Amino acid sequence: MSAATPTELSVQGESIQQLYNDHTASKYLVNRRYQRKLVWGVEEKERLIDSVVQKLPIPLILLAESSGEHLGRLEVIDGLQRLNSVFSFIENEFPLGGHYFDLETLADTKARLDDGTLTQKEPVLSRDTCVKIANYQLPVSVYRSATDESVDEVFRRINSSGRHLSPHEIRQAGATQAIAGLVRRIASTVRGDASLTDFVPLSEMPKISITNNELPYGIYVENIFWVAQGILTRESVRESRDEELVLDILLDLALERPAATGLRYRDSAYGIENDRAVTSSDVVHRRIATIGESELEDRFVATLELLKDVLERAPKPFASFTVTQQNYRGVPRHFQAVFVAVSQLLHDENLEPKGTQELLDVLAGFWDGDLRIPSGGGDWGSERKIQLLDMVKAALRPAFKPALNSDKSHVKDHSVRFEATLAMALTEESLFELKQGFCRINDIGTFDENSFRKILRTASAMANTSPSASGVIFIGVADDRPDAAAVEKFGGIKALEHENFHITGTQHELSALGKSVDEMWRELVQKIKSSPLDVEFANNLAQTLTPFRYKGYLIWRLTPTAMGRPVTFDNGFFERVGPQTVEVVGASIISLAGRFHRP
Repeated sequence: MSAATPTELSVQGESIQQLYNDHTASKYLVNRRYQRKLVWGVEEKERLIDSVVQKLPIPLILLAESSGEHLGRLEVIDGLQRLNSVFSFIENEFPLGGHYFDLETLADTKARLDDGTLTQKEPVLSRDTCVKIANYQLPVSVYRSATDESVDEVFRRINSSGRHLSPHEIRQAGATQAIAGLVRRIASTVRGDASLTDFVPLSEMPKISITNNELPYGIYVENIFWVAQGILTRESVRESRDEELVLDILLDLALERPAATGLRYRDSAYGIENDRAVTSSDVVHRRIATIGESELEDRFVATLELLKDVLERAPKPFASFTVTQQNYRGVPRHFQAVFVAVSQLLHDENLEPKGTQELLDVLAGFWDGDLRIPSGGGDWGSERKIQLLDMVKAALRPAFKPALNSDKSHVKDHSVRFEATLAMALTEESLFELKQGFCRINDIGTFDENSFRKILRTASAMANTSPSASGVIFIGVADDRPDAAAVEKFGGIKALEHENFHITGTQHELSALGKSVDEMWRELVQKIKSSPLDVEFANNLAQTLTPFRYKGYLIWRLTPTAMGRPVTFDNGFFERVGPQTVEVVGASIISLAGRFHRP
């Protein structure tokens, strides 16, 4: 074959068996800048497998060769749902006509059956049918030597020419503006399917897919905030209307004068030309730069934290609690108006709620009075929006009071971000570490120096993963149920269960040590800076130490971030292999250095 060129494209048939072999080797990557979720249900997946059995043609799978740290792997541009459907069927996650794929048909599935990784479900399809499925040829096109820009453009063109994606998914695809990054991060945080990096192996995507009770994995759609509160329907979330709502709210928070809400205003904020653009992408970019991306994100999340906590205590979801005569098409804007008003009270007027009950009392039947909001999908004019926001704030203000001056000892609740970050551990375990605390489990009055040393060694290993690596270490979350039970026994506290995680907190340790949060923070910072870590890395790591509360449990977070070069611990190099920290020795040191070499 001739040398690859920037536009070289190969098209060939690949058997499902070969594609599955590559899948088990984690060859396929999902770029979450535009491929953010798996949304097909069982019925859609079954239809695809039935097409395979009937030997009907399946649309082409489009892949792109990766470069850099992902060299040798293939990015899925088009065909994510189809590939996942095929692979999940082979792994017995759903049947065809009530019958499951015979795991003894393929060498890979037979090996995983034998070692217990997969379990054969019954009844089983005939071996003849399974062989036909395994030998079915899918058309696969590989885009070689592609740049990020060309991949983004191909994705947009494929999906804008049909009905594959929603308008916002096309708008968001490949967008690099600050507003697009904020929308991606916040929307994923709220849904609970965030990932630390843009690239996730296709084999890991089901763990953070949006699913229903027919599938035994992923994020149950009814539990997503937007759906649970009746703000958006399940289908709306599948179509990324949640990201559209996040965009609308962010524009209201960022612009000095809230702009109108509607299709063309969203497009123009992304720099997409239209004949009536009024929200310049340059203006949006300047406002975000003035406020600061992290500050704007913090304001959004802090407002959501407050509303989520209050609404979880309400007797009904937001949609029926604030609007007794429900008009679904207007509910997203009802929420937008309340959200923006609360954020302005919190951050522009420096107020805080008098209490949960006071805010609940105001929100009960909130939209049943004289307040009116335009419903449906048409434009929501700027002047009408500003007038309404003033009225909403006036109605909410009696439930607020002047905020007390906060100081460094003030530890905030971080439930939304904490839950989203825990979900990331499902797909990127090498960049996550959980520790139940700072002390020995059976002696909560003694700081465990050796354990803390291991934490810092793990931090250096995470930073050595790649030049763009950023890890997370939580202290106050047990690795497993036995550790949590031991903490309960010796610490006299009850662990909080969230999904498959066990939150133990560290307040019982601080009490036993006789230290305040501030005293512990100062002591830990000094321990990090005086540790055998690379000095520059240690100083950076110490700045990330953050205490926060999750439903009353005191947790600490460290965020190790790569420095553009390998970092040392006690004059040695370490790296992560899955969830384990191992020392890098011999020729492997050269390989480690190569990860950070930029020609």
